[in-house]
Formats: sequence, C-alpha cells, structure tokens
Amino acid sequence: MKLRSTVSGFAWFAIAAVATTSAACSGSPTPTPFRPAPPPLWAASSGSAAPAASSAAAVQPASGLPDGNMDRSRIPDEYKWKLDVLFSSDESFDQGLKDAAASRDKLLSYKGKLAKAKELRECLDLYFKTRLLTNKLTLYANQRLDSDQKSSKLQGLNDRALDAMNELMGKASFIRQEVLALDEAAIKRAYAAETSLAAYKPYIDELRRRRSRVLGAEAEKILTLAGDNLWAEIDLNELPSDFEKAFHATLADLPMPKIHDEQGTEVQLTFSNYNKYRSSSDRRVRHDAVESFFAALRQFQDVFAAEMSGQVRFNLLLARSRGYATARQAYLDKDNIDPAVYDNLLKAVGDNLEPLHRYVRLRKRVMNLPDLHLYDLYTPMVRTVPMRFTYEDARRILPDALGPMGDDYLKVLKNGLDTRNGWVDLYPHKNKKSGAFCSSVFGIHPFVKMNYYEGLDDLSTLAHEFGHALHSNLSMTSQPYVTSNYAAFIAEIASTFNEKMLSDYLLERARSDDEKLYLLNQMVDRIRTTIYRQTLFAQFEHEIHASMEKGTPLTAELLNGTYAKLVSKYYGSDLTLGPNDEVEWAYIPHFYYKFYVFSYATGLSSGIALAQKVKSGGVPAREAYLGMLRGGSSKPPLELLKGAGVDLTRPDAIVDATKLMDAMLSEMEKIVAKSGG
Repeated sequence: MKLRSTVSGFAWFAIAAVATTSAACSGSPTPTPFRPAPPPLWAASSGSAAPAASSAAAVQPASGLPDGNMDRSRIPDEYKWKLDVLFSSDESFDQGLKDAAASRDKLLSYKGKLAKAKELRECLDLYFKTRLLTNKLTLYANQRLDSDQKSSKLQGLNDRALDAMNELMGKASFIRQEVLALDEAAIKRAYAAETSLAAYKPYIDELRRRRSRVLGAEAEKILTLAGDNLWAEIDLNELPSDFEKAFHATLADLPMPKIHDEQGTEVQLTFSNYNKYRSSSDRRVRHDAVESFFAALRQFQDVFAAEMSGQVRFNLLLARSRGYATARQAYLDKDNIDPAVYDNLLKAVGDNLEPLHRYVRLRKRVMNLPDLHLYDLYTPMVRTVPMRFTYEDARRILPDALGPMGDDYLKVLKNGLDTRNGWVDLYPHKNKKSGAFCSSVFGIHPFVKMNYYEGLDDLSTLAHEFGHALHSNLSMTSQPYVTSNYAAFIAEIASTFNEKMLSDYLLERARSDDEKLYLLNQMVDRIRTTIYRQTLFAQFEHEIHASMEKGTPLTAELLNGTYAKLVSKYYGSDLTLGPNDEVEWAYIPHFYYKFYVFSYATGLSSGIALAQKVKSGGVPAREAYLGMLRGGSSKPPLELLKGAGVDLTRPDAIVDATKLMDAMLSEMEKIVAKSGG
C-alpha cells in the first residue's frame, strides 16, 4: 500500500481492498463463519491449489447489501460521509476557491520583507491559514470525485482544487528562500522581537535543518527548472518525474497477450484481470498469464531500462547537486531518516531468510508440485474459508480487538465507526472509486472510504483504515496545526498495528482448524509480501543506485541480473526461476517512489512489535504507543517511534517479525499433520 499526501496537514492513505465472497448466514449476535462441506484442507491433486477467492469485481453481495451497480442515491445517507463539515455545497466550495486566490495574492505582498520579525510572523499566519483552506478544498473535491469518477463536473471541481494547490506552492516558494537566507543571529532576533513566532519554530527549524544544502540563486533556479523535488512540501511520490510518466505510458501501451481461461475460452489479458488469472487454481492458466505477460515485458526491456536509468540518474543529479554522497542519503534526509535504518532492514531481513525459504518448501509440498515457480506463489495455498462480518459485527469486533488501547481511544473509535457521524463512506456503488483510504484535514474528523462487502478482507481493511483515522485524530487533537501532520515514514505503523490486533483476536476465537489455518495463512502472507518482498524491492533500488553511482550503466542485462540474483537469494533454492522471471522488475512502480518502499517493511515490523508490547506491557506500553500517535511531527519520526518502544537502528523488531512468521508456519504444519496432509 502507498501514502499520498498534499501539503502537510492533508493526507490520505490508500490500500487496495480485495473482497472475499460474502455468504448469507444466520443473524446471530456473533460473527458466524460460513462452513463449507469438508473437502481436504490442502490442494493435493494434479498440482492444483484450492479454488481461488473471488475478486472484488466478481463478488455478489449478500441479500440487502448494496452492490457495485447500485446508484449512490439508493444508499441510505447514514452510510455516506458528510462533507458539509468542509463545505456546505459546491457553491460554498467556489467561494472557498475565491478566498484562497485572494489570500495567495496577499501573500505576495510580503515577498522581500521576511527579514523583519513582524512581517515574517504575519506572512506565516497568512500562509498557514491559506494552506488549511486549500487543504479543505482539495479534500472536498477529491472525496466528491471518488463518489462518481465519471462525472465531468466533479473532475472539473477536482482540477480547480489541484490548480489552487499548485498556485499556492508556486507563490509561497519565496517563504522558504527568505527563511533559509536568514542567519542564526537574525532568527534569534526575530524570535525575541515577535514572541508569537515561537508557534512556527518547528516549521522554521525543519526548513533550516538542511540549510547547508541550499545553493546560490542561479543554481537554485536551474535545479527548479530541472524539476528539483527534494524541497517539496508534498509527498515526493505525488511529483512524478518525466521518466516515471514515460514508464506509465509504456505500460499503458504494452501489447498485452491473449491466453485461454479455465474453460478454454480465449481472453485478452489486461492489467485489470492479470491478478485474477495469475492466482488461478488452474496451473496452466496462471502459468500462461505470468509467462506471456513477462514475455511481453521482455520485448520492451530496453525501453524500461532506459526509463529506470533516467530516473536513477535524475535522483543522483539532484542529490549530488546538493552535496549528498548518494541519492538514498538525500531522499531519506528529506524525512530526517538515518540511512542506518535502511541498512539495518536489509541486514536483518537478509540474515533471517529461513522462514521465507521454509514457506516456499511448505507451499511446494502441500500443492504437490515437482517444482515451484513465481506463478505458483499467488494462488491460495489453503482452502478459502468464507467468513461474513456485517458492518454491525465490525462495529463490535474492532473495539473488542483493540480493547487494550483503553477507554479514550475506544471512545473515538466507536464514534468514528458510527455511520451517523459521517466519518465513513461504507458501501460500493456505481462509479465509486475502488479500494479504501483514510483522509484528513486539520480541525475536522478523518474520513474513511470503504467498499465493504462483509468479507474478512473488508474487516481487516476497515481496521487498517481506522488505524490511520485514529492516528490522524489523536495527532490533530494533541498538536497545533504546524506540527499536526506526521511523517510518511511512520504512517503505516498505526494501520498495521490494528491489523495485527484484529488478527490475534480472530485467531484466539477460531472455531475450527479450517478457520485457524486460513487466518494463520493470511498473516503469514502479509509478512511475506510486506516485509520480505518489499525489502527485496528496497535492496534492488539500493543496488541499482549504487551501480549508477559507481558509473556503471543500467542496462537491461544488469537490471535483469540484479533482480534475478535477489529473487534467488530471498526465496531460496526451492523456487525455480523461469527464463523471463528476471524481467519482473520492469512493471513494478515502487522503483520510481524514491526510497519509499522500505517503509512498508519497517511499518509492518513496527506495527507487529508495538501490538505485542501493548498486549503484554499494560498501561505503560499503551501510553508509550499513544505518545507516538499524539506526537504528529513535534519530534523526528525515529525519535517518536523509539519513544513508543521500537528502535529501527537495531534489528529486534524486524527479526521478531520473521520469528512470528516462523512460529505461524509451525502452527500451520501441525494442522496439516492432523488432517493427514
């Protein structure tokens, strides 16, 4: 999953939600998992796995549940978010645009005057007021568009909000330049002369932390023209370079192959249905899907290599221009992250690959395959156990699962889950954007978008998004606006903490070996794909940048070889690499995210560690974790996390996550042995 944010103070967190098939069950007060007939727990015939869970697109909701073809107007208002806390109407939004434009113009009247304390304070007052208004405009427009992606009116609304944000970024750029031009003596005099400037000290300090990286006026102008993004106040991944745009254009124009589905019917492979066929229970289908897609990538490998090389060279250009030794150092420094954290992740995971190797061996054995390939990793290893959780079930389960967080946390959680309060846009409908996310703007409750089909994945996604929501709420209610936004680096900790608490809760209440096995496999796959796979990506990103920094050209051959070496290392000798597997890197967008992907792995490792601490450590551990959630950006992210009990310069949290996977694999093997598998 990827953090997306505009200017500090408005962020949304997106996660792809894959729904499982909902099955009708009795309306008992506790969630009643649907019990299929008792076929074998494991796939054991013809090298085929158990039937794959239905994709979100194929889900047929239970009776009475809105479906993706229903008009939004037919969904009761209590299941929709209430955007009138942002703007009462589109006309009110239009007035907000006019007010923001007037404020932007007024900002320019302070240009060249920020050496004076009074003008500096007045300018920052106006800037943050304008920024907050612009954040509200952007959030309102984004939420409106997400409810009807095909509306040209709402697309225009969103475009105007984004234009307002871009205008603010451009017109306010002089603030950074003039604040950085002040020497320490001038800053001290300003604080003494205008005591209310103290409210902006965290903002000023963060700007000035990298003051030594500022170049002369002409050099800065050239870097700006080149597309410098190391000083951007928005998430770097919202600023795609020309190379990333070319990458996406190449993918969009890639001639996709045709394959034959499970019934022998010829189908056109697309990016929309690729995951469906890649995870097919029919080995021929998943083989054909992956192999033909990778063969298509192979035909354009030199184009993808040129785009990747251009991106890496661009990253290095910006880093070296500002005196950084490496691109990694430059991009981590933007969020004040010590490169030792990145190195620690690579080493800790690299030293603990045995659980992943064990997983590969187990999958190969239970699927009864002579050899295991990449295309065998995506079909379910255990038989899917459909579980139904109505939203009322979810409103009871999540507070129960998060009980150790205490009454204050639970009060906010219950308030947010109550659909009458307008936090949640719950159900799918026609033209609604897929997936789920949480968004927030200072001074207003968070918003959670769901496409809730009552499956286990939906419940887990709801827990994930409310982790973000509670983090945002606690940060906003504990910090002033200037320090209310937390770093992207720690954004995924609160969400994965909630997922782990829910997983433990459900496992403790599993009613059969089938359920327990299914739930264990869910968490094992989460660790495999988020800690191991994302660390593999992080190491690939690090190694190809290191190659460029040494002057080695990033050819397709070098990129293929580097990727194949890492896949072999991470997955071990029981995974057989096909001739085109080495080109998988070519379609993965993470490598354009500028040293962000590693934070997925550190986020889940930290979330798991903190969940264990809160469950076993009582009130002190809970309060330490809540301190991080309330901290916003009042301290550097690593310092906030360390205060909560996790030091990512040490391997402990990461190693413990790999040990958890190992222990869960042992539990799975016991259940298999009981069933005679």
